[in-house]
Amino acid sequence: MITPQEETMIKALREAGFPPLYVLIRVRNDIANDAGNIALDQRDGIVNTLEKYIGPLWEDYHAHKK
Repeated sequence: MITPQEETMIKALREAGFPPLYVLIRVRNDIANDAGNIALDQRDGIVNTLEKYIGPLWEDYHAHKK
């Protein structure tokens, strides 16, 4: 479950037209560094889930750059 602040951030990033990979990485980093709003065990679970989605997209991104 995401916080209202995270939902607002995701909407703002979408409206700005950022690529989905950028948005995922940005959300992952913000959640990983959010020590005040998300419990450590919950934060780690969310970050790990996001990394599962980001990893293949990151590899595809670099494969297409070559």
